[in-house]
Amino acid sequence: MHEMSLAQSLMSSVLREMEKHNATKVLEIRVEIGELMQLDRPIFVEALTSLLEGPKLDGARLDVGVEKANFTCGRCSSKWGMEEAKKQLEKVAGDLLVEEPDSKELPLHFLPELYPAFVHCPNCGSSDVFLSEGGAIKVSKLVLKTGE
Repeated sequence: MHEMSLAQSLMSSVLREMEKHNATKVLEIRVEIGELMQLDRPIFVEALTSLLEGPKLDGARLDVGVEKANFTCGRCSSKWGMEEAKKQLEKVAGDLLVEEPDSKELPLHFLPELYPAFVHCPNCGSSDVFLSEGGAIKVSKLVLKTGE
């Protein structure tokens, strides 16, 4: 279950941030899961919650949201979201799909960093596309208690 290892890594970074600021306790953590992260959100939240123990983390308020995916064209600077990307992905040739036991699907579930290979700019048609948002897990807010 990679959700637990990601949760452990995230909490380790929170603890490092505490040390950096000489904090005694974490009061609030806001986590954003990128839309393309392919995580099971309830399992990830459960994993994070299970790690909120001990004097530094116990009682911390946890808020987990989703950061929408957005793409940007490196050629014309146009921006678009998953709705447009999904329209384009529906047109991908069948021989590029991965055979699963009960379906055929794009390899994006396994390698979300491949999205730019399958998506083109809806404005100029360029394949010089990059994911500008929604491809990572990040702490967007961290409230710490410092001193006593």
